[in-house]
Amino acid sequence: MLGLGAAVAHSLSYLFSRLYVLRHHSAVFRLLILGHVAMGCMSLLMLPFLPLSKLPPVEEYIGPLLLSSGFYVLGQFGTFVALRHAEASRVSPLLGLKIPMLALIYTFFLADASLSATQWAAVALALAAAFILNETGGKLPLRTVLWILFTCMAYCIADINILRLVKSLHVLTDINPICPIVTGVAMSYILLGIAGATLLPWAGKPHLDDLRFAVPWAASWLTAMLLLFGCFAVVGVVYGNILQSTRGIISILMGVGLSAIGMIHLERKVSRSVAVRRVAAATLMVLAIALYAWKW
Repeated sequence: MLGLGAAVAHSLSYLFSRLYVLRHHSAVFRLLILGHVAMGCMSLLMLPFLPLSKLPPVEEYIGPLLLSSGFYVLGQFGTFVALRHAEASRVSPLLGLKIPMLALIYTFFLADASLSATQWAAVALALAAAFILNETGGKLPLRTVLWILFTCMAYCIADINILRLVKSLHVLTDINPICPIVTGVAMSYILLGIAGATLLPWAGKPHLDDLRFAVPWAASWLTAMLLLFGCFAVVGVVYGNILQSTRGIISILMGVGLSAIGMIHLERKVSRSVAVRRVAAATLMVLAIALYAWKW
C-alpha cells in the first residue's frame, strides 16, 4: 500500500509540474526553489511531533542525508527538463528504467547476489517496454531520452541513500516504527528548503500564479516521499521501486482522462491505437518488474 500510494502521489506531482513548466517555459529552477521552500515549511510543522532528543550522533546520518538530498535534486531537475519536451504519460513510465539500473548497481557495485536468469528476463522485458513507449505517439527526441536516463541514475543513487538514512535512524524505532521514516523525510526536506531559501533572491519574488501551481506540486511530492521512505524501509530499494513503478500505468490513465475532457495543454489527444499501445507497454513494464519481484 505504501508503494502504490507513492505511485499515485508521484503521478499527480508530474501533472502539476508539467502544468507549471508549460505556463513558465524557462522556470525549471524556479519551480525547484519554490517547491522545496514550500516542502521545507511543511516539514518544519512535523518537528514538534518528532523525538529529536533521541537522534543518534550526527556522523551516523549526515552522509546519507547529504547524498540522498543532492542526487534527489539532480533527479528532479532532470524530470522537469524532460517534462518540458514530453507529456507526463510518456516520461513517467520510462522512469521505470530505474529498476534495471538498480539491479545492476546492486549486483556489480554493492556486493549483492548476482541476478538470476528470471530476473535478467525481467530486465529485458522492462527495456522492451521502454522501447515501445518511445515509439508511441511519436519518437522522443534523443535529448529527452538522455535526460530521462540521467534522471533515473540520479534517483537510483538517491534511493540507495534514502534507505541508508532510514537505517541510520533505526534507534528511533524503539519510540515508534514510523519515527525513522518521518524524521528522515523531515530532515531531508528542511535541508532542501533551507538551500532553496538561499536561492530565492536569484529566483525572484514569487507571484500568486507561481504559488498556485508550485504548492500543489510540493504537497503531492512530499506525500509521495513520506510513503516511499516507508516503502523502502519495509521492503528495500529495488522491490520498493518495483511497487512504485505502477505510476506508469497511473500516469497513462490520467493522461487519457485529461485529454478526453479537453485538457490537451497537459496531454495531447492521441488515437485509440496509440493509447492502447501505451497501456500495453506500461503493462509490460509492470509484468517485467513483477517477474523480478517473483525472485526477490
